[in-house]
Amino acid sequence: MAGNGSDLQNALAAALATIPGLRVADHLPEQVSPPMAVIQLQSVTYHRAMRGGLSEWRYVISLIAGRMGDRAAQRQMDSWLSYGGPQSVRAAIETDPTLDGNASTLIVEEMVSVRPLSIGDAAYTTCEFNITVHA
Repeated sequence: MAGNGSDLQNALAAALATIPGLRVADHLPEQVSPPMAVIQLQSVTYHRAMRGGLSEWRYVISLIAGRMGDRAAQRQMDSWLSYGGPQSVRAAIETDPTLDGNASTLIVEEMVSVRPLSIGDAAYTTCEFNITVHA
């Protein structure tokens, strides 16, 4: 199955949109309105199977919870990091590992960092998830 970047990204966005209250963007917007997920393609590796039949797409999904130091933002972050439940990023993305038939499989590899993100004069709490999609 040869993946199409737009279809994969749209399917990831649809999966994340199942998380109640989460806004989803396919690029870093000029204005941030937390809670928000931003999907970014990190890399594509071709020829993972004979005759180019499988590619590996790596995405970074940044989640912006709210202003730095806000307790509600920390609670939001905790719910996104949980293994399961309605707010779990891992559960939302891995619910359909074929991304509506656009991929062979996928895995949420890891959450790699919780850190501040400065945009303009505001500092937000953010975390990043690494996702690998085989398509």
